[in-house]
This record gives sequence, C-alpha cells and structure tokens, in this order.
Amino acid sequence: MWVIAKNALRERIRRKELYIVVAVGILILLLYSSGTATITMNGEPITSVDNMIVVMHTMVAAVGCLLAVVLGIRTIPNEYERKDSHLVWVRGISQPVYHGGLALANMLSAMLATGILYLALAVYIVANGRTDYLVRMLPAFLIVCIAVATASLFISVLSIILPVAAVGILGILFTLGGILHGILDLYKNVAGGVAGALLKGLLFVLPDMNGIQQQARRLMAQESVDVHLILTGLLAIYVLSVGIMVFRRREA
Repeated sequence: MWVIAKNALRERIRRKELYIVVAVGILILLLYSSGTATITMNGEPITSVDNMIVVMHTMVAAVGCLLAVVLGIRTIPNEYERKDSHLVWVRGISQPVYHGGLALANMLSAMLATGILYLALAVYIVANGRTDYLVRMLPAFLIVCIAVATASLFISVLSIILPVAAVGILGILFTLGGILHGILDLYKNVAGGVAGALLKGLLFVLPDMNGIQQQARRLMAQESVDVHLILTGLLAIYVLSVGIMVFRRREA
C-alpha cells in the first residue's frame, strides 16, 4: 500500500494542479491579510493581528478541506482510465490495498497543500511579531489534518463507486456542510419542524470540520480544547476507511 501511495504522490507532485490550487489558496490568504475593515471582533478591529490570525486560520482549514476534494476527485478514476489495472491484479494486489494506497496518496497530497498554506500563515504570524504562536502550530496543524483527511477519504470512497461528476457534487456538499456545521446547527434550532428534524439527522452523521478547526485554533491560542470533537473526527476517518476496504470497482 505504501509503495502505491508513494508512486501516486510523486505523480501528483509532478503535475501542476497541486501548485495551482495552493497558489489560489495563498492568494486568498493575502487578500484577507491585506484588507481593511471597520468591523470589530471582541472589541477590537477585525484587522488586528489576533483577530486576523483567527480569520486566516479558519480560511486555511476551509481551503485545505476544499483542496482535498479538488485533488482527490480523479485519482482513482484516472488509474482505471489507463486500462492497465490488470498489471496490478497479476501481482496479487487486492482492490482494498490498491484503493487504500491511492486514498492515502490523496490524503498526503491534501495535507501537503494544507501544510503550505500553514507556512503562509506562519510567515504572517512572524511578520507581525507573534512568534509565541509558532511552537503550537504543528499540533494545531495535525488537528486540522483530521478534517482534511475526512474530506479526502470521503472523496476517495465515492470515486470507487460513482461517476466523477456525482463525486464532485457530493464531495463539495459534504465538505461545505462540514465547514458550515455550526451555522447549520444554528439554523436547525431556528427552523424546527420537519426541516429541523432533517437537519438534525444530517448533522448527526456529518463530521464537524469547523469544530475540529476551532479546536486547532484554540490550541494555538492556549485555550481549552474539546477533545470530544477531535475523537469524533478520528472516528469519521475510521468509518470512511472501512468504506475503502469494503467497496469494489466493477472495471477491475
């Protein structure tokens, strides 16, 4: 599995799409960091360093999850479109191992892209003299990677059994739902009735990617962390990993 993942990751790094999507993400961060606004947060202008770190960290996590969808949507389908998958089967490699290696490559490439965005955030932090954040950025990054890996695994599982177009639509909806989990939860309480019940059921199975991101940000700020949300994210990764092992592709 590791050999398959390593080869797929090398191929991904050689292609331009990884660098293009990361460049777009960094551009978004630059636009946020250079903007001016009169809105306040906790009694301070939103453009103050502490508030901008909160905003930019949220953006890094959200963009990282969306990058996981973009980078992973075609990995498994592309392998089968080459019509040489029989070369894998004759070596005694099973579908779960093959798909697992490709899914692992998806996760690693998405984490790499998110790591580059984190470096851009680190540059902003150092440039503004808040080096006290740096020592806590690595564990915070690992927490954010839980949300990124969840989005990546979901895309990988869907791409085994569904067409690319359907995978893209469902992947974006799944990821946006996770990013906007808190807003949807608020709307659920306001809506009530059938809509509220449906949203309650949806939010029960939808990983709270925003909540995971918030725990990473709270760790950076030396605030209390809700370990339950982190464990729930790890549980989602485990459940999706089972899907990689269970689902098969007919073309094989």
